Amino acid sequence: MSKQFRPRVAIVTGGGSGLGAALAERLAQAGAHVIVADIDVESARATAERIGKNAEAARVDVSDCKQIADLVQETKRKHGRLDLMLNNAGISCCGEILELSTEDWQRVLQVNLWGVIAGSIAAYSVMAEQGSGYIVNMGSMATSLHNPMFAPYVASKCGVVGFTRVLAMEAEVHGVQVTAVCPGNIRTAILKHAEPSRFTPAIPVEEAARRILEGVARGRRMIVFPFYARVAWWLDRLSPKLLNPLRREILRRARERRADSSGDS
Repeated sequence: MSKQFRPRVAIVTGGGSGLGAALAERLAQAGAHVIVADIDVESARATAERIGKNAEAARVDVSDCKQIADLVQETKRKHGRLDLMLNNAGISCCGEILELSTEDWQRVLQVNLWGVIAGSIAAYSVMAEQGSGYIVNMGSMATSLHNPMFAPYVASKCGVVGFTRVLAMEAEVHGVQVTAVCPGNIRTAILKHAEPSRFTPAIPVEEAARRILEGVARGRRMIVFPFYARVAWWLDRLSPKLLNPLRREILRRARERRADSSGDS
């Protein structure tokens, strides 16, 4: 990481496992003190213990706005500042829109969208006062691909990107940098819902963490990777119809798999 990006104190939500744990470890290696925050406090503690003295664990349910605001304020109280807020926690669900319940929608949007909004606002209030800081919000390639069968996830991530772009513009005057990350497939637990194809391979969490933090260090407001995710990003912006054949193929295969599974049972 560049000399310009040396966060002293960082919070990583969803830090107990997967990409969050990889981000926390990489930040600690760069000298930051990392608060590993997760709803699964045991996994957060395991990650913090693995990192060592540069980390501490905290339990937080990002769907509860008060909990995440309290976490930010407690971090400021203990450490005097907050340099990086990495809103990484996320969940997904799979199914066609007619099959999904209101509870499915609420659960995904509460974690993926409201959790990011609450974490960003809490961190922004501290960073604006201190005149510096970085807020990093996890979007997804789904904002370009608009994957059928994942409507709540797609809606939440599109909301994250829109919110992040507005916040980035407003935060400039306060010296706060805000970045949206839209990665392709990363080998995390979310992939249990969708096995990547040979055209969209999943990359290791360590590689994803490296790319994210290097992008933030370079001041990028949008970080899209790997190559196939960037292609999807540009094609969707050139014309939303260009990716429709791929979307229809994804839906066709998903329906076939479900029919086969139903037949086997």
